[in-house]
Amino acid sequence: MRLEPLVRGALSAALLVAASGCSYSIHQVYVSSMDPDVRYGQGKWVEAETKQFVFIGFEFGSAYVENAYKELAGKCAGRLAQVTTEHQTAYLFLSYDQKVILKGLCLAKS
Repeated sequence: MRLEPLVRGALSAALLVAASGCSYSIHQVYVSSMDPDVRYGQGKWVEAETKQFVFIGFEFGSAYVENAYKELAGKCAGRLAQVTTEHQTAYLFLSYDQKVILKGLCLAKS
C-alpha cells in the first residue's frame, strides 16, 4: 500500500476545510433614541470600527468596544446623537474576529 496518495488526499482535504471554513454573522444592531431637536440635514455622520481577534478561545485585546467609543467621540468636537452600534463576527479556521461598528450624528455645540 502506497502512503503518498493517502497523504496527498489528506492534505488536500485539510486545505479545503481551511480555505472554506469561514462564515459571517451580524449578532445585533442597537439604535439609540432619536433626538427631537435634530432637524433633517443637520450635523454630519461619523463612524468608528474596532476588532478583537480570538484564536482557539484566547482573546487578544478585550477593550475593543471602549476603543470604538473613544474613537467615535474623538471624531466629533460637538455632541453625539442617534448612535448606532453593530456587533459582527467573522468566523475563520480555528479563530474569529469580533467587530464593533459605531455610527453617530455629530452636532455642533449649542
